[in-house]
Amino acid sequence: MFAASAIVTRFLCTDDSGYSSFWPANAAILAAMLTLPARRAAAVTVACAAINYFINTYSAYTPSEALLTCLLNIAQPMAAAPLTRRFCGARTDLTHPRRFAAFAGVALFTSGLEAGVGVTIENVFLHDPAAPLAEWVQWTFCDALGLTLATSPLLQLARSCSSRGTAYRMTTNALTGLVPCLALTVLSFVWAHSPLFLFLYPALAWLAFRASPAAVLTSIFFVAILASAFTAHGFGPIARLSPDGRLMREDMLQPFLFSLLLAAIPVNNAVKRIRENTRRLLRMKEHLEYIASHDALTSTMNRKTFETTLRLMVTSRIHGVLLFIDVDNFKAVNDNLGHHAGDEFLRAFCARISSLTQDRQGCAGRFGGDEFALVVPGEFSIQQLDAFCETICRALREPYNIAGALRVVTASIGAVTMTPGGHSAEVLMRKADTALYTTKASGRDGYTLFEKMIVAGETPPALQYRRASDRNVTA
Repeated sequence: MFAASAIVTRFLCTDDSGYSSFWPANAAILAAMLTLPARRAAAVTVACAAINYFINTYSAYTPSEALLTCLLNIAQPMAAAPLTRRFCGARTDLTHPRRFAAFAGVALFTSGLEAGVGVTIENVFLHDPAAPLAEWVQWTFCDALGLTLATSPLLQLARSCSSRGTAYRMTTNALTGLVPCLALTVLSFVWAHSPLFLFLYPALAWLAFRASPAAVLTSIFFVAILASAFTAHGFGPIARLSPDGRLMREDMLQPFLFSLLLAAIPVNNAVKRIRENTRRLLRMKEHLEYIASHDALTSTMNRKTFETTLRLMVTSRIHGVLLFIDVDNFKAVNDNLGHHAGDEFLRAFCARISSLTQDRQGCAGRFGGDEFALVVPGEFSIQQLDAFCETICRALREPYNIAGALRVVTASIGAVTMTPGGHSAEVLMRKADTALYTTKASGRDGYTLFEKMIVAGETPPALQYRRASDRNVTA
């Protein structure tokens, strides 16, 4: 990343006098210092220094200027790295508006120090004829813009290298707005007599509404490279405004690049906050809906939600089976071990019920203290329903770890099949409750199929569906 950005900037974005509007290569060194362990970051820094010196010797710099520039390009990210960690957080997510603003201040401060040292050495020891103040201003904004524009995209790229999926998504989002922005930049700087470059502002603002902050910053970074390259070679509206003043071109181009940030970043930050607030409200809405539809203790459906689900399955003409399940002698668990142990048992009991029907896409609901209902879609013959209920009974007899000890707690089940065009949800619940009552009257710890009761003539004709509040079971 350092070599690519240094080569592009030195040979494409630098004019005949050696001036460039921004220097993004230092951002690669800073990204290494922020993301890599100390030894690897040091190795990368040394390698970047060697690459930088090699590139400088083939550019317009003298050997002394090449060495000075190389050393100062190392010093700036070394000064910026601890300040970035201090003011931008450990993760240094520069897409966050406050952290981005803080980092822009860090970039400007460290660039000013670097430029001050460089201009002093050039004027005192290298006898540079350039005006010190103008040289310092241009140097400061050149490196500050380079860090501000390039660090965030390079950090995103460096961190996404470990995850191919993340890198691909970031690239895809960037390409959504990057390609039209780059095309518009090329056209506006090739046709310098046209005002096309003004359309870059609405294009970036449009991108700010649609893309992530990383994609917006990446687009501005590449637009800045193209604008600098065209301007350095005398193309574009900024070069036309100052055809003879090379330094004036850079002085005018740097505010232009900074204005691109102002056109997109505030809009993107505002949109990002709106999206975050929207997601937060949606999560809150989902949480409230879950609380309203599920039992707080066991996380199963509450009675109202379960009955609504059952009615929906009946009206949708779905095959299935409805089971009513009561814990046998649950009052003894509460009385002997305490309500805390009872709550612990109910959570384990419901987890076991849910796991038994997970593969069949069944739904469990809590009707009262120890009263549960289960609806499982699918076609069941009498033999299959017998085997299914026996499996549930056997699984529920397995010992539970309650209050630090293994204890056996059984359950009674009443079951009825659902057929398309059959009975209503209320009738099905009444039948399941009738079958459950028969199981409890027969000694508990078992199950009763309503269809078998009909065949045997055992259905109590006057027995009505009893609500949970009428069963007098201690919760």
